[in-house]
Amino acid sequence: MLFMASSIISCILLGHHVLYVHSFVQQNGGIRQRHDPFSTNDTMDRRGPRLLSIETPLSIPKQRSIHVALQASSDASESIEHPEGKNMNGEINGVEESVEGKGPDSLLQFSKDVEHVIHNLRGAEVDPTLPKMFLERPRALSFTHSWTLDDWERHNSRKRYFRYVVNFPTSRLLKRTAPQMVTLTLWSVCSTWIIDKLMIKKTIPLTSLGIISSFVAFLLTMRSNMGLARLDEGRKAWSKVVLQTREMASLISSFIYPLDKQLALMLARHVACFGWLLKSQLRSVPKEDVADIVNTMLPNKADAEYVLAQRQKPIVVVTRIRQAIHHLGKQGKLTTAEEMALDHTAHALSEVVTTTGRIRASPIPTLYTSHTTRLLTFYLFFLPPALHWSGLDRLITILVTWAVGYAMLGLDELSHLCEQPFRVMPMYQISKRSMTAVADAFTCRPPPLDGEHVDDEVKTLSQKELTIYWNKQDADVVTDDEME
Repeated sequence: MLFMASSIISCILLGHHVLYVHSFVQQNGGIRQRHDPFSTNDTMDRRGPRLLSIETPLSIPKQRSIHVALQASSDASESIEHPEGKNMNGEINGVEESVEGKGPDSLLQFSKDVEHVIHNLRGAEVDPTLPKMFLERPRALSFTHSWTLDDWERHNSRKRYFRYVVNFPTSRLLKRTAPQMVTLTLWSVCSTWIIDKLMIKKTIPLTSLGIISSFVAFLLTMRSNMGLARLDEGRKAWSKVVLQTREMASLISSFIYPLDKQLALMLARHVACFGWLLKSQLRSVPKEDVADIVNTMLPNKADAEYVLAQRQKPIVVVTRIRQAIHHLGKQGKLTTAEEMALDHTAHALSEVVTTTGRIRASPIPTLYTSHTTRLLTFYLFFLPPALHWSGLDRLITILVTWAVGYAMLGLDELSHLCEQPFRVMPMYQISKRSMTAVADAFTCRPPPLDGEHVDDEVKTLSQKELTIYWNKQDADVVTDDEME
């Protein structure tokens, strides 16, 4: 009887253990294996839950059967802190509550912060960090701001000849070359007066100066071409800022937002700051110029302090994105294709930082610049006497010298302006466009597909309520007149 009783009790315990393990597997969706992004057996579809091979209680001694079930339950339910600041439940420290003491982040709050930056913190139409010569006439057509269709119509108008002649006294290039032109004019007056007063008969043949002028024109043309090439390369690099931030925001919205809304919004806030961080680095403005934007877009104090404390602030965005990719990849929440797409776009953002840094750090060879300047100075120094000795009177000599000097000195000054393109580039407007593009990727979501999960905010709030950062024209006519 005692033997039969012990057998019955053993069977009851064994059956209870099997039911416990089966219930645990169903409730937790299985135990995921660690995702290997380089696995050759990976597929393009999102992986479903995978189960570890669990020994049946028949193969486990009675003394260990209950211990295995309790240990598995403990490992799955407890949150174990990771040395990298992550835990096994898939949360990154500081992401669950993006605003300390204010609860989790939301799409509406994200839109409000973007609107505050674009229309309040940076609501001015003109970039205040531009050189002074471009701030004096903010309404004038200039490369320093993004053009609209109206600007192109005005620029291509046949009235431009009259407008440019009338506005010549207020020309920015004339003001830029004013010291050189005043010096050249004074030298023209003095040299012609000395020749007439002292009756100097020696002459400088214009043919000799003509040979020198060919070399000067060639050097100035080459330098202008190099300056324009640098301006074009810098502008292409900044166009990639809008392209790559928009692509990154779209990937985060598609891949990460359905899995972890708080993590996705945290990454979106970092990506939205990328243009402003890069602008502050290229134009060498004080840290306070970007601190207000960082503190607004990154309400988590630890994130904001970390960004502002770095030497290369735009790289922080890339680092944060790759940290999230690694975190989700370890959990098996991203497929290999999704990881590669995110990492490729993060690499493109890093490449933009490197390209713009190379342009700013490497000028046109200074030996070329100094040789051109010396030869130009030599030519303009001997031009007034040569013209006066050729038979031109004093007034005509001064006027011709002034016109030639303005043409050559103006071309030289233009090449210097283009050589450092980030002083005149519309980075202010491009940063706004980049931030708007990032926000649009989250707030302007397409209609859901069949069976697709829809966020509660997207269900309850309309697109108009989520896009409060749009300007009045974009909201009224639903168009984009200021392209990137």
